[in-house]
Amino acid sequence: MEEDLEIRQLRERLELFRQLVENSQGLVCTHDLAGNLLYLSPASTMELGYAPGDGVGRNLREFLAPSARPFFDGYLARIREKEADRGLLRLVNRSGEERLWAYRNVLVRLDDGRLYVLGHAVDITDRIHLESLLRESEERYRTVTDGLEEGVLFKSADGAVSGWNPSAERILGSALERLGADAIKDDGTAFPPEEQPDALALRSGLPSPRMIMGVPRDLGKRVWISLRAHPLIRSGESAPHGVAMSFVDVTELRRRETLSGLLPICSYCKKIRDAEGTWWPVEVYVGDRTEAEFTHGLCPACTPLMHQDLRLKK
Repeated sequence: MEEDLEIRQLRERLELFRQLVENSQGLVCTHDLAGNLLYLSPASTMELGYAPGDGVGRNLREFLAPSARPFFDGYLARIREKEADRGLLRLVNRSGEERLWAYRNVLVRLDDGRLYVLGHAVDITDRIHLESLLRESEERYRTVTDGLEEGVLFKSADGAVSGWNPSAERILGSALERLGADAIKDDGTAFPPEEQPDALALRSGLPSPRMIMGVPRDLGKRVWISLRAHPLIRSGESAPHGVAMSFVDVTELRRRETLSGLLPICSYCKKIRDAEGTWWPVEVYVGDRTEAEFTHGLCPACTPLMHQDLRLKK
């Protein structure tokens, strides 16, 4: 009775193994060292467009794409030498379509000395196609982004800058990776981080309004940009994991607008009044709104007047 139980359990395990092999999603086969197929699982033959049992007795070379057949002898040699091989296999199904399979085959030695190759492969044609489409899409996106006159910068939710296009680097220079630090608003007041476009987009999950921001750049200069932030949200998530920030340089436009029309200037001290009612020295007002730098000297008319004032003070 005990022996009968062991035999029954062995048969059950063998049946489970057979079901596993024959219904495997991939290609399962065995062949001899010449490439003649000894077994081909039913699911494999159906995947190739054949009826179960059609491939047994045929050489695996017959199922290869013509471009792959010259390499078949090399595969058999590697199996004999290394007793295993893995790589890509280009097969042709019954309709003539070429399909790409990733395989891993091993050499099996039976107790009686017989040798055969156990093979398993998975069709990766669709995956490779999708990866190719994704690479093409990314390349097109990169080409378009790099060609924009508009600056584009990507920032993660923790504030780290993760990428930018050439225009962003051209506009911001060394300020690229610290965009927003020490920034000022259009009226010259400090621009708090929590009010900046990226912070608004991260909080709301919606594109921010377009805002004007003054950003410190090289050599103490300030560049003015018109900026907007767009939240980046992964599929299935609700909170943004970062933002894409797009901006254009409006420094020259702002300079022309600021210095056009009538400027309120004090007839005595020559200070200029801004839109907020603050009076600024001419060199401060103009220097903050243009690329101009001031030097100080004395004109011929003022030189004797200054000397006279100095004598009077003594």
